[in-house]
Amino acid sequence: MFDWSVKEAVTKLGPDFPFVHVKAEVEKADFAFVNLETAVTLANNKDTNQIYNFKSNPESLIGLKNAGFDMVSVANNHSMDFLQNGFLDTLDNLDNAGLLYVGGGLNVKEAYSAKSVIIKGRKVKFLAFSRFIPTVEWFAGVSKPGVAQAYDKKPVLDAIAQECKDADYVMVYIHWGIEMNNRPEQWQRDYARQMIDAGADAIVGSHVHVLQGFEFYKEKPIAYSIGNFLFPDYVSGRKADTGLLHLTIHDDRIEMSFRPYYIEKNQIVPKDEAYVNKQYKYLESISYDVTMDGPNVRMQDPKK
Repeated sequence: MFDWSVKEAVTKLGPDFPFVHVKAEVEKADFAFVNLETAVTLANNKDTNQIYNFKSNPESLIGLKNAGFDMVSVANNHSMDFLQNGFLDTLDNLDNAGLLYVGGGLNVKEAYSAKSVIIKGRKVKFLAFSRFIPTVEWFAGVSKPGVAQAYDKKPVLDAIAQECKDADYVMVYIHWGIEMNNRPEQWQRDYARQMIDAGADAIVGSHVHVLQGFEFYKEKPIAYSIGNFLFPDYVSGRKADTGLLHLTIHDDRIEMSFRPYYIEKNQIVPKDEAYVNKQYKYLESISYDVTMDGPNVRMQDPKK
């Protein structure tokens, strides 16, 4: 989220400033994905349904691109903070920055369609949905721009089932959950299983502003919330705990790992070994049948 103090830092110190400490790790990825929790527009007309309206300057996207990110999700509860005009500006600005987007578009077909990427000879598809949206006016329609809503499971599960037909892997990013809870609701766990049963190979969640735990279902990884990533300097404690989630395709299975970072003074920064080890223990404690082997998230042996 590039508004408030982050916007001031980018204006003063440049768009690369927030990502100085994570750039090297992001660039190592074959493909990098992030949730864009803001409109990117110069429009001023706000959606008055919102308590907070987030708006970012187009130059902020240069920092994302330079840091090594390839794609964003616009399926969240702030991408249309400045109404349809602001949303269309956001999509145009992403195109201009060379960043792919999923989870929204000019109509419902585009919003629920995956973006396909060939990574080392494998076709990997990305989908994104949001189950937290302030008003139904944000929902993409037959000829109406908007986001892919996930309150109704049918279009979500149908999209996954359709996209997996000609994909090696389907990755799903979903905006969901109850803010500040460090564990998912039971309906989220059930929903994740349904998405995997429909053909998803990995589920990654956001929205609740704190880290939640990990789980595997049918040996496929679920990260219920990877928290905030870049947020203004008012965040601290659990809301500032962040990190980079890695999904690694290896021998036709997807391995999961997580590198802890911290949000501080409008940057994502590394912390000392004591902090990192504390985070691993904490994440293990709030996960489901997994063991943290350093950064690696391992399925527990069911025989033990």
